[in-house]
Amino acid sequence: MAQSHRTKKLYNMAYGLGAAVVIIGALFKILHFSIGPLTGGVMLTLGMVVEAIVFALSAFEPVEEDLDWSLVYPELAGGQASEKNGKNGDNLSDKLDAMLAEAQLDSQKMGRLATSIESFAEAAENIAPAANSVTATNKYSEQLSLAASQMESLNS
Repeated sequence: MAQSHRTKKLYNMAYGLGAAVVIIGALFKILHFSIGPLTGGVMLTLGMVVEAIVFALSAFEPVEEDLDWSLVYPELAGGQASEKNGKNGDNLSDKLDAMLAEAQLDSQKMGRLATSIESFAEAAENIAPAANSVTATNKYSEQLSLAASQMESLNS
């Protein structure tokens, strides 16, 4: 029934409009609002009937086929991972291992790198108080200059 793109759009619009009528009916009911003969009870009933009709129609919609992701990811079906188009057909992990071996990076060098990064972080933390003291010294110097100029004006 809902095989064409246009029919699918019509069903989608019917679902949305039906839900909107239910929501407006609930709002009318909660706020005890009415517009002429349209009271909350009437609007809510109308919305529920529209939704029932929409859901009854949706029962006749054909079920779309699910995508077979195991064609892209064979490991989902219990198979082996497919080889991607690469220089040697290697997967990413093998390429990374080869790069690390080529760069002669081992666990000791990685450990030293981690230690160096930690030392750098400590040094950066120790620089902050020195920078603060420079700022304080500059501020103190400005205040001394201001005090000196005010002393000169008092002496004049």
